[in-house]
Amino acid sequence: MSSNVTHVQVEDIQLASALSLSIDESCDIKDTEQVTLFVGYMSSQGPKEELLGLLPLSGQIHEEDIANAVQKCLEDNGIDSAQTFPAEIVEVMNMVIKIINNILVKALYHRQFKDFLEEIDSQFSDLLLHNKVRWLSRGNVVQRFALCLSEIKTFLNEKNIDHLELEEDKWLQKFNFMGDTAMKLNELNLKLQGKGNPDYVLLEEVVCFEKNCFFLLKTWRAVNYFILKI
Repeated sequence: MSSNVTHVQVEDIQLASALSLSIDESCDIKDTEQVTLFVGYMSSQGPKEELLGLLPLSGQIHEEDIANAVQKCLEDNGIDSAQTFPAEIVEVMNMVIKIINNILVKALYHRQFKDFLEEIDSQFSDLLLHNKVRWLSRGNVVQRFALCLSEIKTFLNEKNIDHLELEEDKWLQKFNFMGDTAMKLNELNLKLQGKGNPDYVLLEEVVCFEKNCFFLLKTWRAVNYFILKI
């Protein structure tokens, strides 16, 4: 009976258009560290939250260990956790990460870039590295990159590092669209956190987010159409 219930739950989750994950650390009666994974989603019967698994962990626990355990549990249950951005937007994010790595990974460049920001009295002292484990990372990284874009282009030009995309209107439009969407996702994730929020309040936040995304997409397409017509 229990296996049949689990099978039905997983089928409902697989059919959901969007998911929210809640993760909590605890210990069993043998003091074994484990992660409790709950999945929230909208079913045909309304909003639901189900226990998907108890994931045992061993040794010294790091963020990557928890992320890998959660990812494996999702994959074992046939639940797709892939990014939902279109491929062309994912390419923009990959380019942003590549440019950041070009500056931060090399110790000399990193030190010189920080000195450059200090010299021009920038409001920021450094860029941010993208970390897939940290759930707010993408939005924060993109926002910092956008606010430092002028400084980044100046620094890259001084180092004779060519990234022609940074001068292309079409690429910058995709970048701005991705940045706006990522920050909206961060805002939504923060609003959905915590205990005691009624389901209808959470649902209202998700619906508002969908409307905002539709407006962003409609605006982005209209701007692209206008540029193409010119």
